[in-house]
Amino acid sequence: MEAQDGLVSQAVCCRRPCNALAPNALYANNQCIPRGQLNSACTTNAQCGGGEGMECVKGQCQCLSGFHPSVDTLTHPAKNPSQTCSRDCESEALSKDTSCMKAGGLGSLCFVQRQCPQNSGCYRGRCMCRCGFEQKGDKCVALPPPPTTTPQPNIAIIPGVAVPRSNDLFKLFGQIFGGGGANNAIGSFING
Repeated sequence: MEAQDGLVSQAVCCRRPCNALAPNALYANNQCIPRGQLNSACTTNAQCGGGEGMECVKGQCQCLSGFHPSVDTLTHPAKNPSQTCSRDCESEALSKDTSCMKAGGLGSLCFVQRQCPQNSGCYRGRCMCRCGFEQKGDKCVALPPPPTTTPQPNIAIIPGVAVPRSNDLFKLFGQIFGGGGANNAIGSFING
């Protein structure tokens, strides 16, 4: 229970006798009763999925009007039937638990992956292209694969001069100016 005293709220802690049985039981009408899932036996609405999207009808947990059994694409629905109900949404909206959310474009706000366009995902609340894709207009397109060979370094090409593979600058100058490396006039001048 909570009491208001002017501007200060004071909470009162109550004993919860069913905590040892959580999450499989809840405390209602001074007793611990089993928490129900979709199609399980019940005596009160509170037992059915915590009262969100389900109600107890004729002793069985059923989806409320405007809700449908959730389909989990990760598990096989026929072998593992749904345990919860999701809100029925308009065709352009996505159902997430008890809320309806609209799909968005790249850069738009999102809460779940399904709100984002193809080849994108919901990252930190925004629809962004997945790794290996880049944004082109309002779509995410695949990046070209990286090259499998490394390009050769650019080698200066001087007409009529064979460029040596070594880093011998004197030999290169000698070939340009018609000498034999350190034995020509430039090489003699530099070597001293």
